[in-house]
This record gives sequence, C-alpha cells and structure tokens, in this order.
Amino acid sequence: MITVENLRKSFGRGTNATEVLRDIDLTIPDGKWTAIVGPSGSGKSTLLNCLSGLLKPDFGHVNYDGKDLYRLKEKERSHFRRKHIGFVFQDFKLLPYYSVIDNVILPLLYDEAKQKLYEKARQILLHIGIHEQLFTRLPRSLSGGEKQRVAIARALIADPDVLVCDEPTGNLDQDNRDIITGLIDRLRNEGKTIVLVTHDMEVAKKADDIYQLTSGSLVPYEVTA
Repeated sequence: MITVENLRKSFGRGTNATEVLRDIDLTIPDGKWTAIVGPSGSGKSTLLNCLSGLLKPDFGHVNYDGKDLYRLKEKERSHFRRKHIGFVFQDFKLLPYYSVIDNVILPLLYDEAKQKLYEKARQILLHIGIHEQLFTRLPRSLSGGEKQRVAIARALIADPDVLVCDEPTGNLDQDNRDIITGLIDRLRNEGKTIVLVTHDMEVAKKADDIYQLTSGSLVPYEVTA
C-alpha cells in the first residue's frame, strides 16, 4: 500500500514561489488502479514524480508499505525505484537506435545475464501483444500503440509492484488508446498497482479510484452518469 501524508511542493523562492501541491493526503491500495485527473498545469506530473521518488517534496511523507521514500539515501531510493516501480510515459522514451527487445532489457542490462534477460523480455512482449517479427525492429518502424506496448514491456522487465503512468494514452488515437487502456486493466487484474495521471475521463473511468487535482489540492472525483 502507498500512503501519502501532508505532501507539499513549491517552485521558486520567496514571493515568487508557486505552490503546486498543497497538503496532499492519498492512500493507494495494493493491486488497485488509481487515476488522477486535472487540467494541464495543475501539477499532476509533479505529484506523480513525488510519488515515485523522482522529486523530493518540500514537506510530507511518501510511504511504500511503511517505507518512507524520502528517508532513504539517494542510492537506496534509486535502487528501490528500479526494483519496485515501473514507469510509462506519454512520449514512450524508447531509444531510437536500439531494437524493440534491446529497449526492453535496458533497465536490467547490468543486473542479469543477457541471454536470460532476452528470454524474459521475449515472454513479456508476447504477453502484451507484440509479435516476434517486431523484436528486432527499431522504434521508428512501429505504430504509436506498438511503441507504448514496448514501453510498458520495458516497465515490466523488473517485475515491479507498481506501474506509474504519466498520460500513457495522450499521444494515441482512440483505437490505440483503448488497446493500451485494456492492457493496463489486464495488468491491474494480474496484481499490479497502477497509478495513472490523465486528462482523458474515458481512461480514468476504468480505474478503481479517481482523484482530481485542482489548485494544488487533491479531492475524490465523483463520476456522474
């Protein structure tokens, strides 16, 4: 379970400081999908970065099963992220001159034997619907939906407990959006904890819990028919 307590984050100093997050409290149960919605510039990505140990808040706590991320030393926090948190981004962040399967193994390239990693990556890619003939292709030859599935495979290579998704369908057409949303739903059903920010309410409505971030405050979002 992830718990966030009294989280605050500002940018700038003194009278020029802009408060982006204000006293955020949040509980994310294991194996559930939590969506965070809000307008552009509302601080969704800032909150996601604080939740995942990438951006230190000014005040407050982020706990993973009782372990406070920001009481860890930077090296310990980096190790924790690599083993327990998978990241999925709007712009895929695939390396352009590496093949599909090489992009997937990169997070663990120096941790495990290469042959073992390739087999692991192969199984994950097949599981999420990437056919074997695509494994040796470069990212530029893939569709947007295929790129995002490869990015999700890369996020899964370390078998993380949590998937942190920053607008994962933002660059996709409706058909590919629905494919990726269905895949995320399947991963939730397989036991992954999903934390996803989006501006797309059709994506957010698939989640177990929805919160809205507005003016620095996070409140439960009530879905209306």
